[in-house]
Amino acid sequence: MKASLLFSLSSIMLPAACLACQVTLDGEDKTTEFFVLDSVTGESYVDCMGHSKCRNAVITDCPVIKCFDNESCNSAEIINFTKSVLCEGLHACHRTKIFAADSASTTDIKQTVSCVGPGACDVAHIVGESIEQVSCSGVKACRKVHIEGSKLVKCHDGHESTPACEGFATLETKCLYCGKNGCATHINMCRYKIIGGGDNEAQQYQKCQSEKLVGDCPDELEAELHLELSGKEEIDIGREDGTR
Repeated sequence: MKASLLFSLSSIMLPAACLACQVTLDGEDKTTEFFVLDSVTGESYVDCMGHSKCRNAVITDCPVIKCFDNESCNSAEIINFTKSVLCEGLHACHRTKIFAADSASTTDIKQTVSCVGPGACDVAHIVGESIEQVSCSGVKACRKVHIEGSKLVKCHDGHESTPACEGFATLETKCLYCGKNGCATHINMCRYKIIGGGDNEAQQYQKCQSEKLVGDCPDELEAELHLELSGKEEIDIGREDGTR
């Protein structure tokens, strides 16, 4: 009763887009339990922070989803997210479907997906032409991932023998950033297709290229890649959507 009352009061102050958010777990509506409002930052988000907390959940039309801890969103379905998804922790989003809302409903909002840590988005399916960036940071962070439509995919901070994007990772993007220990270099381990590229690129997958940028990439990424490869640290690596 208390949780429901708090949600009802806070929902008065939430944007209309947030009110459509729904979280279903084991066939039960758990929205009032999982969709919270941070009283300090004023941010509303789906709280999946905890071991297997949102395993098999169906999360629809929500702005921000935070999957933090081992298997926190394992095999979940995150449909029509409007702002960001954070997957941080071992298998946080293992076998998770992550589909972005179309750009018509997210005007002036940069949608992002962050996969941080070992196997964070292992075997995940991430889809959305309106997604600004998908970040894969950590050992096998995006093993066997299938990414479709993102404007930018960044793979970095894996290990020399186990890069961030490997294990037949499939990346369909406008720009692919393979940073330090970011991408496996065999086509059966990491392959990409540039959206809107030339005829050959548009029709066939290419093998990922270690420590390189390919595709239609912003100019500033060249400097960022140079800094990363020179060993200098970047701020907030893999957390482009903010702190958890």
